[in-house]
Amino acid sequence: MTHTAPILDAERKPLPGRKPGRCAHVFDGLPEAVRSQIAPAQAFLDTVFDAAPYLARLAQRRPATLAACAVEPPESLIDHAIDNARIAGEAAPDADALDRALRQAKADAHLVIGLADLAGIWSVEQVTAAMTRFADAAVAGALAGHVRLLAGQGRAFPPEAADNPLPGLFVLALGKMGTGDLNYSSDIDLVVLYDADALVLPEDQEPRKRLPRLVQAVARTLQEITADGYVFRVDLRLRPDPGATPVVISTEAALNYYESLGQTWERAAWIKARACAGDFAAAEAFLRHMQPFIWRRSLDFAAVDDIRGLARQIQTVGRRAEVRPAGHDLKLGRGGIREIEFYAQIPQLVFGGRNEALRLPATLDALRALCGADVVEAGVVDALTADYRRLRAWEHRVQMRQDEASQTLPEGDEDRAAIAAMAGYDDLPAFDSAVEACLRRVHGHFSDQFEDDEPLASEAGSLILTGVEPTPDTLATLERLGFAEPEAVWKRLNGWAAGRVRAVRTARARSLFARIAPQLVDRMAATGEPDAALVRFAGFFENLPMGVQPLSLLSNEPGLAADLVSIITLAPRMATDLARRPNLLDAMLDRRFTAPLADEGPDAFGTLLSEALARAGGYEDALNIARRLVREERFRIGAQVLRGTVSAEQAGAAFSSMAEISLAAMARAAQAETERRFGAMPGTFAVLGMGKLGGRELASDSDLDIMIVYEGEGDAQSWFGRFAQRLISALSAPTEEGELFEVDMQLRPSGKAGPVAVSVARFETYYPGEAWTWEMMALTRARVVTGDAALSERVSAAMRDALTQPRDARGVREDALAMRKRLEEAKPARGPWDIKARAGGIQDIEFIAQTLQLVHASKKDVLRPSTRAALAALADCGALPGEDAEFLAASLDLYLGLLQLMRSAHGSGFDPSAASAGFAERFAGLAGVGSLPELETALESRAARVRKCFRRHVGKI
Repeated sequence: MTHTAPILDAERKPLPGRKPGRCAHVFDGLPEAVRSQIAPAQAFLDTVFDAAPYLARLAQRRPATLAACAVEPPESLIDHAIDNARIAGEAAPDADALDRALRQAKADAHLVIGLADLAGIWSVEQVTAAMTRFADAAVAGALAGHVRLLAGQGRAFPPEAADNPLPGLFVLALGKMGTGDLNYSSDIDLVVLYDADALVLPEDQEPRKRLPRLVQAVARTLQEITADGYVFRVDLRLRPDPGATPVVISTEAALNYYESLGQTWERAAWIKARACAGDFAAAEAFLRHMQPFIWRRSLDFAAVDDIRGLARQIQTVGRRAEVRPAGHDLKLGRGGIREIEFYAQIPQLVFGGRNEALRLPATLDALRALCGADVVEAGVVDALTADYRRLRAWEHRVQMRQDEASQTLPEGDEDRAAIAAMAGYDDLPAFDSAVEACLRRVHGHFSDQFEDDEPLASEAGSLILTGVEPTPDTLATLERLGFAEPEAVWKRLNGWAAGRVRAVRTARARSLFARIAPQLVDRMAATGEPDAALVRFAGFFENLPMGVQPLSLLSNEPGLAADLVSIITLAPRMATDLARRPNLLDAMLDRRFTAPLADEGPDAFGTLLSEALARAGGYEDALNIARRLVREERFRIGAQVLRGTVSAEQAGAAFSSMAEISLAAMARAAQAETERRFGAMPGTFAVLGMGKLGGRELASDSDLDIMIVYEGEGDAQSWFGRFAQRLISALSAPTEEGELFEVDMQLRPSGKAGPVAVSVARFETYYPGEAWTWEMMALTRARVVTGDAALSERVSAAMRDALTQPRDARGVREDALAMRKRLEEAKPARGPWDIKARAGGIQDIEFIAQTLQLVHASKKDVLRPSTRAALAALADCGALPGEDAEFLAASLDLYLGLLQLMRSAHGSGFDPSAASAGFAERFAGLAGVGSLPELETALESRAARVRKCFRRHVGKI
């Protein structure tokens, strides 16, 4: 409805609940002629200026416009401001003049619109339409002005038409500006694009260089604050991938992005898009091409899930979840404007692809269309329409006070009372009551759409990860959760939600991520070091080859997220394994995963492997099955090491048992494959486990020291040589499932120079007569792990015979000492955390046990493959003082415990600076201290004492 009466006339009454007389200073500063002109409405203006100081400042800056409000209707005054904005673009002689003219026109528009609103002359729709019309003119004027200035420099052609100054380039308005209902003090959301085929620029001007500078100049003109204020705050981040693209891109690049990576929230945003400046024909052509992206022909329930996910993220357990006027966000809070917008957008996205009548950008228009299509009940539409107008009107009054882009009602009663007066309420309690009732009504309707949905907010509050910038509530949530740099955290999570990493490139993966993101963030916070947890989780997540499977598991198994974040935070090595092999998450869901190792029978893994291999489709399939199951079992044992639910001895035994079972299975597979290629096995074989395997002390990344012994006739040497090669390949060759174990066979007679498979006859003669002392020391840790029973017994007897020969004690000690020296020189310890090789470390203890076993084995029962068992046996027979044996055993237990945790979590290259606080605490706790520096000191002291024992029982290095 057009008004012919002026805004300021004698009919204007003071705002309710406000007494005139508090703003005399404002009127005193006005020219006498202006004061005379506005005198009939001075009481109204006095209360307005008191409630909204920004309007008082505008009146002082633009007195002529204030006076005009007393004689002209608001429509003509707005038309005048719009004309001035367009004229500025066509005639301003330079950028400064353009900036000044546009700011003066904006001040006029703001003053007129604010007074027309508060005087009750204009409805909410008229207020927002006027703001939008002026914004269109301002953007068009800024663009025309800068193109004209470029033309004066020879960098563009002189505009042939002011409304299309640079053919091919256009500006699209999104958000509230796009729907034609711009807020009083809103940012304007703009996307600037160009059609490369239609663009008209001089030949020496490269579009990718010239156009971003032009757009940046336009943005500066609109938003830079000068002595005259600003025009509009400009947000250019609704363009495709704003973190990686220039401020203006081609239509082709934009369409390619939306076809491949466009998200549901972007579809919802583009519902509101329209051309506001530049080449309207090119803009309309682009928007036509965008329609298939925005509107899907099929009923788009997947998109609805995404929108619902964002809506549920807004529903929080924090402040926004409350319905109380003081401090409430009228836009994003519970029962706010955004809930009404979502209420309309969800059915729009579902049905709009097939019903073009629903494709309306403005919220109220969309609600009416949905009612007409019998999608939404008429009574609900009427109620939401009325409340939408109330909320928008209150929002404008919040913004009018100080020209702030805020939608939050003030906390303080006095400030909120000013809003109440501008809203037409006599007192604050009445206003607060109306606000609360409105919010509850809106939220009641909104909740009807989500009554069966799970909450998607963090336990600490709102967590909105979509869009181009974080909401204040989301940043506050991240800060409450303990993140040191909430904005950086949000940016990373936003990138994941937007599909910028491989794992979330598909729409399904992005939808799943949106569902689980809050619980992941909560679990990171629960570690006590959320920033480190995020970095480690990113190392896992950003390296996933695909995301749907692991994200689906996390979505369906809430407890899995806690386990996953815990493992990733504590164990970078296991996180890497997870990233490379996401199906390990499946193993985490198996009931065996958390079952204590001690509660499981010794044949559990063997049965599992045997049953799986029985279904193998051949040799290669058997290798892949074994690798997959061993990887899962290794991960399971490592997870229990991390949790501290197994001792070092139990973990070593479990890793060793897994290796023995796998070795036996691969030996059977290698035998079958060799027989298939070269005929029946001409004899029997036995496999010896040596080193850590022999002593049952394997860690998660240990290799296998093995020796293959055979007995046979004819071409047995050739056949078993081929068998040995196939066994080594079955264990260590990489397949599509990776490797099983690294294999070391250098401990066989003659080492690398000897055959890979050793005949039992050669074995029986080599060790008693030819072996070096170090080879005999290695033999103390050997045991048969698989093979023919009779041959195994023969090999074991040969080892006992060789080890129990009388030896010169001095000679053994001298040889052992020389060997330890060579090891220290050839393979020095990498630092204090090289627990195995450092002076006073595991190797020193092993050398003590092995040396004393060789010295005393001819007379005493001291031969044991396990170092700890050997120390006990040596002490029992008096070969090792009890005090030394007890200390060395305790040291070995500690060392192996540290080694198991270190290898499971970090692999062999432990860097304490890279350890998480949780890991450092657990690692140090194994020695009963509270920090890594304390642990390092304790290890230095212990290692020094171990080295003293070494000197007493072996010799001085």
